[in-house]
Amino acid sequence: MRKVPYYLQIRDHLASQIETATLRPNAKLPSERTLSEAFGTTRMTARQALLQLEAEGLIHRLDRRGWFVSPPRLKYDPTLNISFTENVACQGRQPGTVLLSQEQTTASTWDFTHLGVTAGEPVFLIRRMRLIDERPVLVEHLHVNANRCPGLLRLPLDQSLTKLLAAHYGIVERRAQIRVRPTALTASQAEPLQVAAGTPGLYLTRTTYDQDDNVVEFDQEFWRYDVLEVAIEVHTEVVAAAPIAAALSSRSA
Repeated sequence: MRKVPYYLQIRDHLASQIETATLRPNAKLPSERTLSEAFGTTRMTARQALLQLEAEGLIHRLDRRGWFVSPPRLKYDPTLNISFTENVACQGRQPGTVLLSQEQTTASTWDFTHLGVTAGEPVFLIRRMRLIDERPVLVEHLHVNANRCPGLLRLPLDQSLTKLLAAHYGIVERRAQIRVRPTALTASQAEPLQVAAGTPGLYLTRTTYDQDDNVVEFDQEFWRYDVLEVAIEVHTEVVAAAPIAAALSSRSA
């Protein structure tokens, strides 16, 4: 019988401990040196096992602190109009927000496409990092029509933007268009998330509309790949092929 490679032995051993909760979420893993000595192999082999577990989303690295068991992925249903803060809290986790930067700029052609504002109009650009249980999980770039909410940058932007817009400007978010695709994180996106540039991630965009069906904001989110789990409940209905094709065409437009 062919012998199982050492790195897979280490990987299977740790995966089993994670699955049985012997190693619980956020628990620190043994060091590469400890693992290599326990299995009679090299640190490079132990590192290969850890990298494999990281690729599977079972563990994650914290800069200069070592390897840790990843907590359960956050369940995300894009069909529900619910804020990040509410979604995290309702799953028994602790949401957090760190304001990275804020500025007022003038609208470009890009802003016209995504916000519907004309060139030269003021646009707020807000960059934030979102956390779950104090762990950085995503960086977001919020583009907001400044004419709709003058003085927004003077408000506490580490709080829920949805609630700020409703409380101070009477803007109620009614619907959103969301798209998700894989990406590779750039250096500016990866650094706050404590991962290396080029690490796989998820790129999510959200166009939010108010009660009058006007665009309020365009949100770009750059997620760690090991954090999110898309969970949607689908009800089967008999629908003609033509309406399906039309719906898919409108979504890709």
